[in-house]
Amino acid sequence: MALKLEPAESLFEVPVPPSRPSAARITKRSPDVWFDDGTIILEAQGTQFKVFKGILAANSTIFNDMLVVGSNDTSDDGCPVVNVYDDPLDLKHFLQAIHRVGYYDPAETTDFLLIAAILRLSTKYNVDSLRRRSLNHIASLYPTTLQEWEIRKDTAMEVFNARPFAVLLLAKETRHHALLPASFYLCADSIEINDILDGVSSIDGKHLELDWPDKRSCIRGRQNLLLALRSEVFAFLTGSLTIPNCVSPQRCDSSKLRWLQSLEASLGNGCPGIFSIKFPWASFRKAVCDNCYNVSFTNSNHQRQLIWDKLPSYFDLPPWEELVKSS
Repeated sequence: MALKLEPAESLFEVPVPPSRPSAARITKRSPDVWFDDGTIILEAQGTQFKVFKGILAANSTIFNDMLVVGSNDTSDDGCPVVNVYDDPLDLKHFLQAIHRVGYYDPAETTDFLLIAAILRLSTKYNVDSLRRRSLNHIASLYPTTLQEWEIRKDTAMEVFNARPFAVLLLAKETRHHALLPASFYLCADSIEINDILDGVSSIDGKHLELDWPDKRSCIRGRQNLLLALRSEVFAFLTGSLTIPNCVSPQRCDSSKLRWLQSLEASLGNGCPGIFSIKFPWASFRKAVCDNCYNVSFTNSNHQRQLIWDKLPSYFDLPPWEELVKSS
């Protein structure tokens, strides 16, 4: 009688290792944004924020669409949990601004990280009122016109060495390109050359560094602006601007030479300062004749405007009109 063999898998039992329980997900509640009667929980990198679904949906078209789908995860009390891929600190500021009237007031708020977080996430989640408010806040210090530059108040936002880098990187991230020319200019004007090359530490301790194309643009722009400062803005001192009808050539030329030497000593090999340097016109007026003063003053301001108008080109950027339109 032939021996009937059973399939091998039925004759030999291969032990199956016991399944390991998945590691428990460690989460923590935000101490700042947790409404006990909230209707939805947003979780970012293990931090949970309990807020109101209706408020999110009413302010954000992205959240409105996102929350329609719902969530498979729920908290212990049955509240839906939605994972978002944002920095918890950014999300805290953003949610506070949506849920608490007066949390972000451009007239009072100077905290750069708060302002940047609101611009970043209001852009991402399409909260237009917050986006415009935070963008205008930053744009008041990184404007698109020379007239706005002249009245900017630097203390409207927290001052720290890496701020031009931080704004430049934020502008690229959020695609608010109209901020870029002034950001590049301030990088070139206020950041040491070694820091442009190696990067700097931000106010929160993060290392900020431009990519190589932006480093090159910054360094080239720095050098070309320095040349423009000497040859165009201060052409009345270097002699490249002809001033007819001077009533005291010897006195005026001697005075201009002294002012030029003083200018060169103050500039050295440093930053261009075209839109930062404050030339003492009142003192210059006393040193030269009225005609030399009037022509010099008019031409210098005209050249500053021309350079501002083409400022984007110094940093390999499109014209102002395109940048403003794309923001």
